[in-house]
Order: sequence, then C-alpha cells, then structure tokens
Amino acid sequence: MFSGIYQLHRIATAAIVLATAAWLAHSHPADGEAAADNLQTARESAEGAVVRSTRPLMGTTFNLSVWAASGRQPEAAKAIQHAFDRVASLEAKISSWNSQSETSAVNRSAGRGATDIGPDLHELLEASLLWARRTDGAFDITGGPLFTRWKRAREERILPTEAEIRGCLEVTGHDRVILEEGTVRLARPGMQIGFGAIGKGFAADRAAELLRRHGFENFIIDAGGDVLISGSRGGTPWQVAIRHPRRGGLLAVYGVADRAIATSGDYQQFSVIDDVRYAHIIDPRTGWPARQLASVTVITRRAIGADALATALFVMGPEQGLAYVESCNDTEALMVLEDGSTRSSSGLRLDSGRLEVVP
Repeated sequence: MFSGIYQLHRIATAAIVLATAAWLAHSHPADGEAAADNLQTARESAEGAVVRSTRPLMGTTFNLSVWAASGRQPEAAKAIQHAFDRVASLEAKISSWNSQSETSAVNRSAGRGATDIGPDLHELLEASLLWARRTDGAFDITGGPLFTRWKRAREERILPTEAEIRGCLEVTGHDRVILEEGTVRLARPGMQIGFGAIGKGFAADRAAELLRRHGFENFIIDAGGDVLISGSRGGTPWQVAIRHPRRGGLLAVYGVADRAIATSGDYQQFSVIDDVRYAHIIDPRTGWPARQLASVTVITRRAIGADALATALFVMGPEQGLAYVESCNDTEALMVLEDGSTRSSSGLRLDSGRLEVVP
C-alpha cells in the first residue's frame, strides 16, 4: 500500500528519513567518483529515470533523488555531487561541532568583541533571528546552555534546579545576538549559537537552488528528515509518509509537489524523570521542556521555514501554534497531542490516513 514513499520523523534535533521506494529496488551503482556517494539510477523508462545518491552531512544523512529525462542521467549525477559539495561547504562554516567553523569562532568570542563572518553565516543568522522574532522567541538559536543542562538531566534522571535553569536563561536569548554587516557579537560570556533546528533546512534550500541552476526541476531532497520536494517523479507525485509518534506505524501519507515538510517530535529523544515524560525540545523562554504535543508536522514553501517552525510550533503548543499558522501564507500544520488525538490547520484534512490540502 505504501510503496514509493518516504517515511518522515524527527528524533533529537535532527531527523531521519527511511527511503522505501519500490522504484529503487532494481537500482545500480554508477561508476567513478559518484559511486563513493552510493549513486543509484532506477530502472529506466522511455521518459527518464531517477538518479539518487546519499552522503553523510551535518551529523545525519542527506539523500538526493533527481528525475532526469532520458539521456540526462550523467548530468543529474554531476548536479547531485555539486549539491552535496555545496552542503559540505556550508557545514564547514556553520557547524558548532567543528572547532574551525565561523560559528565556533563566534561562540569563543561571546561577551567580548564582534567576529567577522562570511555571507552564508550572515544569511543564516539573519533568517534565524527573523524566525525568533516572528515566533516571539519560541524558536531560538541561543539555547545551547539549556540543551547541555537537559542532556545531563536525561543521563542522570535528575531534574535541574530552578537556579540552574535561571543561570542558563541568563546566557540565552536571540535579542542578545547583535548582527551587523559582516560581523556578529554575542552580548554575554557563555552564550552559544547553534543551528540544529534550522541549519539542515537552510542547506536543503541551497542544494535546491543549485539543482535548478543545473536545469533539474524534479527532485526530492531529504536533509536528515527535512524534506524539500520539487516537481514530480516522471509525472508521478512524490509522497511522504509521516510516522505516528506514539502508536508506531504511519500517521498519514501526503502526496506533494513544490513543498517543504518537516516533523518535530519526541519519538525517541525523551526522558522519564519522577514518572513524568520530558521531551528533548526545550522552550527557550522558560528553560523547561515543551510538554503539550507529541509531534508537529509543518508543510510550507521553503525548507528553512519548515525546519524552524516545526520546533517553534512544538514549543508553542496546539492553541498558540495553530493560531500562528493560520496567520501565515502557504503554511499548514498537523499536530499530534499527548493523548494521541490530532489537530490541524484549516488548510489540511486528514482522512483515512491520507493528508490532503483543503481547496
């Protein structure tokens, strides 16, 4: 029933997509450099074929699938490799885990002077701060101290103290990031920026731009669970399956074109402390885990927006989150509450496992 779909769910601050597409069952690896990235080409039809490849990037796996007209498969393979290289260059600049990155240099200078940054990091910071303002701080790239403290709480199964939370909040807050042309400064010592909730979406959008510049309009980019879809697969719509956060199995299947989809939830990364389940997603305004939802799926135009909003809406909860979505253009959301019930924005309908846009 569900062959030819991508299964979507997010764990931790990343996401996992499992490709179960039947049309790759008879794929074969290509020769040369591309084979190192597991290049595959689906069985040919008269019209064309899907060229697919994967590469470990940004702490997860990026999967790119491009529908190429007959005879253009070698060009598609090269375009995919260029797209991967673009993402790799972004990772080298924005990763907080890379001590040589621009982001790490910014974090080391927290509370001191401004740090020079390049255009890629500047653009990502500008977008991150915009989403923080739009969501009244429900999305925030400065939550590193909180994430670190709650990671220890999960390991020790002991809640942080209120004093510890207050201490983390003293070095958290998007309004303490001062971005100017070519520089950025973190206002207080101990502050950290990180892009786990937006970086992969940003990279997916950049990869899509490169594929289009190479003349390919029909593709799916799976950036570790942030999925960006353009066009179709030889006239057949791409489909994404959303996993249920509690029961197992699938919550919904969505046939989609020209949209980005991201899901945020507490599927695996959570802790139970004193018989209370705590998600890994922290409300940066309070310092405590968000607790009203099990998952949020966002459907919108750009991957960076889907990525940021999946986290922000999880933090906001159903009432505030859905009200926010209704104020946005070209954006829909499907939520699963803690009790397993579902709620969605007015532009979506969930019917017998199919998720559809309401005309």
